[in-house]
Amino acid sequence: ATAELVAAAGGDVEVVPTPGHPAILGTITGAGPRLLRYGMYDVQPAEEPDWETPPFGAEITHRVGVGPVVVARGAANSKGTLAATLLALASLRAIDDVPATVVLLVDGEEELGSPNLPGVVEANRPRLAAEAAFDLDLMADRDGTPEVFLGCKGILSLHLTCRGGDWGAPVETAIHSSLGVAVDNPAWSLLRALGALVGPGEEVLVPGIASLPPPDEDRPLVAALVEEVELESWREEFGVRRLKRAQGARELVEGLLYEPAVSLNGIAAGYPRGGKTIIPHVAEAEVDFRLPYGTDMEEAARGAIARVNEVAPEVAITVSDTCHAARTSANSPVARAMIKSHEDEGHSARVWPSAPWWAPYFLFERTLELPFAIGGAGH
Repeated sequence: ATAELVAAAGGDVEVVPTPGHPAILGTITGAGPRLLRYGMYDVQPAEEPDWETPPFGAEITHRVGVGPVVVARGAANSKGTLAATLLALASLRAIDDVPATVVLLVDGEEELGSPNLPGVVEANRPRLAAEAAFDLDLMADRDGTPEVFLGCKGILSLHLTCRGGDWGAPVETAIHSSLGVAVDNPAWSLLRALGALVGPGEEVLVPGIASLPPPDEDRPLVAALVEEVELESWREEFGVRRLKRAQGARELVEGLLYEPAVSLNGIAAGYPRGGKTIIPHVAEAEVDFRLPYGTDMEEAARGAIARVNEVAPEVAITVSDTCHAARTSANSPVARAMIKSHEDEGHSARVWPSAPWWAPYFLFERTLELPFAIGGAGH
């Protein structure tokens, strides 16, 4: 369907096979500069039980304090804006010339960490050549203030598993908890391993992972963000009643930009609903580290594995994802153009030197050596 939208916008399109989901390359020719538009067509799984409308129905509903909205998996982040871009280009071609050549790079695996996209980019360097790159999403807050991002943190994802074996614990199946006086429990081992990664305030306790000082170029942007960020509005936006420690606007901004964080994404062991008194034979968890630009990813992984091995060597660790951070300059023409595009609509954008989330923008920086910017209207 994505390839069909590219073709309908007047583009030459190619579906590029990969060992996973294919990528889509396209070119919509215009008269001006050559710009690379990144996008994604995959989504997070729609497994939650409490969807108010079918997750792929794209139904319009009314939200208090917001108004009419489209509720759908992928309406934001960022399939809605990719479709909007292609529909806008199709409409523009019907009435006028397109003022730039838009090269499209659309990933089908971003939610998996884009494992095959580097190979696609490397194999298609000439086709992806451009003067600058950009991405779009619904970047405004509920007050309509848009945000522009000039980079992102990296991700290190680890899967931890503890199974019964020669070290102890049940091997084949769960056993009765009355035997706990004599038999090890994999769930306790897993909890010790997880506890070794963080301190009492969830600060990261891993060698090679630390906060990094802001570059000099970022300091004016940080000062402006500190003045603009309203803590109460920020908490309301994300449904948070309090922050994890006493933070003012500066601590929040600098933390999102330059501090590492580790999150426990999920944990599974035994029978948590109650009614079965058992010692499980397996326990597992997934964690991700959000790492500021400049962190050595291999050193970070070695440090995390070493911390776990110190306290619970029976816990096995595999690296699920290694996603590199990226950054670009606020002084590049594409960044200035992205910021000015919001000013042309009557808004003053908040400019973030980095995002706390991730996308494969390191391919712009490292492989294609392009300046880039991320922005977009709407919320």
